[in-house]
Amino acid sequence: MLRRRLAVLLPTLAILALAASGCTLPTSDDGGGYGPAKADGQLIKPKPKPPPVALKSGVPAVLQAENSSWAPGNYVVGRGANIELKVVNRDQTQHSFTLEGGSVSKIVPSGGQVLVTFTAPGPGKHRFWCKYQQQEMQGWITVT
Repeated sequence: MLRRRLAVLLPTLAILALAASGCTLPTSDDGGGYGPAKADGQLIKPKPKPPPVALKSGVPAVLQAENSSWAPGNYVVGRGANIELKVVNRDQTQHSFTLEGGSVSKIVPSGGQVLVTFTAPGPGKHRFWCKYQQQEMQGWITVT
């Protein structure tokens, strides 16, 4: 009898807690906003994405991991360029720099840095990410 009451009571409490916290479904077609941002019902506008940073062959560039995101998170480079990225980790947790295709994967210790060098892959958009936080920490290298 007690088990049956608990089986009904616990899911009911969970539903009430979610309803009280204002849990909503996405309110935009692309899922970019959750609930109205203002009294007039407008959706929260996403921050504009900065333009891609141009990488030059053989010229070191800095990629920072901070607050579990990459800055900058978007690069453009010519095919066959020799890329040198100094990956700096400003977070209190370990990250990694992993390039799509598995050609590059380096651990970046908390508060540390590592130099990553590789030749730009073929034309297209190539993703890089932290293997520990793939959803939050991903960026792109566009090879022209």
